Amino acid sequence: MSATAFLRPRQIAEMLGVTERTVRRWIADGTLPSVKLGGARLVALVTLEQRLGARLDLSEEGDGEM
Repeated sequence: MSATAFLRPRQIAEMLGVTERTVRRWIADGTLPSVKLGGARLVALVTLEQRLGARLDLSEEGDGEM
């Protein structure tokens, strides 16, 4: 069983070319489901890929695991 990769809002914003505030708004209104872990709001990579309808390659930025 493989571990689930998670991304922080800042990482998502950089990947998509939007502001971190926009990503946090998507999380707040439920557009982008997230989990809270140790005070950090995280989005599962698989969830982001489903919302975008595309597979994301994180090879340049590590494996995306927290």
